[in-house]
Amino acid sequence: MNQVEIGMNITLRQLRLFLEVFETRSVTAAATRQSITQSAASKVLAELEAQLGFALFDRTTRRVEPTDAAVEFHAFAVDVIATMQAATRSVEELAALERGKVSIAASPLMIYGLLAGPITDYRKRFPGVRFELHELSTDETVECVRAGTVDFGLGAVDTELSGVASEVVYQGRMRAVVSTSSPLASRERLRLADLSHFNHITLRRFFSVRRTLDQLVADKGVSLPSGVEVGTLTSALGLVKQDGGILIAPSYVARIAEEWGMHTIPIVDIPRDAHRISLIQRRLGRPTLATRKFLVELVPQLRALGG
Repeated sequence: MNQVEIGMNITLRQLRLFLEVFETRSVTAAATRQSITQSAASKVLAELEAQLGFALFDRTTRRVEPTDAAVEFHAFAVDVIATMQAATRSVEELAALERGKVSIAASPLMIYGLLAGPITDYRKRFPGVRFELHELSTDETVECVRAGTVDFGLGAVDTELSGVASEVVYQGRMRAVVSTSSPLASRERLRLADLSHFNHITLRRFFSVRRTLDQLVADKGVSLPSGVEVGTLTSALGLVKQDGGILIAPSYVARIAEEWGMHTIPIVDIPRDAHRISLIQRRLGRPTLATRKFLVELVPQLRALGG
């Protein structure tokens, strides 16, 4: 009995080729990526369409465009491939954790301030486990988790996201970060209104911490003038260190700022749990053995650190 007679006996080879064509909009390019001939790729694609009972692409002489059905099918194909990638990683590990891999996505400063210590401690006990770290924005982190490229991510998410599950694992207060020469450096505590006469360095709007801060400032009826807007916290800290302005940052970033020679001050009228970081995992996914073991240790540490 052949595959068509069986029915929906779709193969991983078909799904991988479909995803390549969907991404490149070219059967030729997809065939090259899969190391097969164009005629073989066309045959695999035709077999998949026959099994599904509908066309996936509208073909022209130069380009192929996905049909509405292909757009719907794409999400399921991504999910199946991601599941198989996670399964492959799991079965390749030894139960004794003599080897294994944990793949994580997070921002550079989250890795520095929240993950570096736990990873180092874990590897001292399980030196055979290799960590693969992806320094990404929160949006990029979510996409990598959804696609199964990483085992989990950390990010400040403020909405429910399709295809992934999120759980708050860190909650912290915001602090003002200033240079040692700032007139505020001698203060032990501040209110938002105290900062209204100073120039601020702000993050771009795609940062959830910026959106949270904007709402807090609006609720207090305070204006915080900004002359510099940046796309990374590292850039912001560099400007603060040169006395280029004040940064309002999460507490884990404030600790890094202090290590780098800056001064930080608590802002007492911002709630203690104003900044929240979530563990992001693929919905219905099964993490690898090494990842599960690491998360059992990491999550309590993050909660204690935030508290």
